[in-house]
Amino acid sequence: MRIGELAKRAGVSVQAVRFYERRRLLCTPRRTAAGYRIYTDSDLEIVIVIKKMQHFGFKLAEIRRVLQLWILPSDTGATSPYHKGSRECLREALKLGKKKLKAMDEQIRSSIQIRDELEDILSQFRARLNAPPKPVRAAEVQARPAQAR
Repeated sequence: MRIGELAKRAGVSVQAVRFYERRRLLCTPRRTAAGYRIYTDSDLEIVIVIKKMQHFGFKLAEIRRVLQLWILPSDTGATSPYHKGSRECLREALKLGKKKLKAMDEQIRSSIQIRDELEDILSQFRARLNAPPKPVRAAEVQARPAQAR
């Protein structure tokens, strides 16, 4: 399939596919005699995995590491150490996923704490707005500078 069809089927833009290639998340596709890129169903699966991992908050380097477990050559050019779906591959992917989940849980805890602090401040503001106004005494009015009146 050509790049437009791959992009459409994966739910991404053509520019995204080219970006994934530049970032070495996709292997360089073979080309037709006319220079068109030709992609496989495996490439489609990879783009879908990339998109899903981005949705989960994985960074490109983390996505590359997961893809290197079973399909992409490593940064040193070595072939993938595992076969797709092998126990070793799944164990390694599980470790990376658990690490991301732990980081997400910490971010959620931190966000909840910040939200609670903001809610406390807003409650204080509401309490001040609902409190009866303080009466102004005549001595305070006379003590104010003339321009403030």
